[in-house]
Amino acid sequence: MKPKNSKQREYNLVVASRIESVEKVEELTDKITKSMKFSEGARDSIAIAVTEAVNNAIIHGNKLDPNKSVYVDIVTSEEGIKIIVRDEGDGFNPDEVPNPLAPENLLKESGRGIFILKSLMDEVEYNFSKGGTEVTMVKYKQGK
Repeated sequence: MKPKNSKQREYNLVVASRIESVEKVEELTDKITKSMKFSEGARDSIAIAVTEAVNNAIIHGNKLDPNKSVYVDIVTSEEGIKIIVRDEGDGFNPDEVPNPLAPENLLKESGRGIFILKSLMDEVEYNFSKGGTEVTMVKYKQGK
């Protein structure tokens, strides 16, 4: 999301790798998206995507290690919102995640995170480094 001469705001949050931390991130995101006047449907999509990304960072990335943190950066502009969630884990290869819509995977309890994020947000990008996995999600106010 590139700002077009619009007012940009940034929010940063660092949370411990505990499941309870998800609520803190979700509350901040909800407050921001309400103030941005996103529709209720868009706010719900953003909330689900943020919850999924932070949960994955805590559980899969940081392996519930309380000594590791999850970093959340939120950038807002008149066009929309960009949310970056970064963990301190070893990363993964998204191409190796089985298709959640394949018949043999339909009843599995996990493996839908990437699919969920891509279906709820306008843009989703993964970045992998030795320092962890970073997922960047964008939702435009007018859709894209």
